[in-house]
Amino acid sequence: MRCQSNKDDYHYLDRKEQMTIFRLRTGHNRLNSHMYKLKIAASPKCSCGEDNQTAKHILQQCPLREQQRKAVWPVETGLRLKLYGAMEDIKKTATFIDVAGLML
Repeated sequence: MRCQSNKDDYHYLDRKEQMTIFRLRTGHNRLNSHMYKLKIAASPKCSCGEDNQTAKHILQQCPLREQQRKAVWPVETGLRLKLYGAMEDIKKTATFIDVAGLML
């Protein structure tokens, strides 16, 4: 008899996509907000100057990434879905981060 798997879609991503989603979920990434806490970045602010550079800011609010966000998510999509949604949702998030050129 085969055991049923309780894995969520995150576990079916490739390694790079998993690292991206994990780092966004935990906040342990190379965005300014976290790097500032480690005394590596001079400021927690995003280069847009509007708010701290966090996963939420990049994925939901940053005006510098607005066109890229609209290309990936033409309909407004919540942060929870972007980070914990189905395979298609979290793949879009990983792709967005890659296309945006953000190093996490």
